[in-house]
Amino acid sequence: MNLRKFAVSASLAGLIAFGASVVPAAPAAARSQSQDNQQSANSMSATGKVSAIGSDHKSFSLEVSGGNTLQFVLDQNTQVQGHVGTGTTATVQYQKKDDGTLLALMVAPQTSGDNNNSSPQQ
Repeated sequence: MNLRKFAVSASLAGLIAFGASVVPAAPAAARSQSQDNQQSANSMSATGKVSAIGSDHKSFSLEVSGGNTLQFVLDQNTQVQGHVGTGTTATVQYQKKDDGTLLALMVAPQTSGDNNNSSPQQ
């Protein structure tokens, strides 16, 4: 009988120890998801034609309706979906950084049927 109590106690202690080691990771995951949600809430989008790409491939210009041109920068987290080059019609999801630059979060080329909107959106 004592052996059975010991086995149950050891199993229970192992589960508690395992659970305690997992609990601190949950808040970090929640923070990360919260930051992603905040980024999405602060993002804007624009559709237009790529008019120029920086020689370092870390910036580009997008001509939108009304003759306006938006200048975007890319970072290591920017997602480029498909091939985007000069002359490509693309949609850009972006954020305005504190210094005023427009950080491209996601760049996606448009198919010929998706060219309905060519102005910045919020």
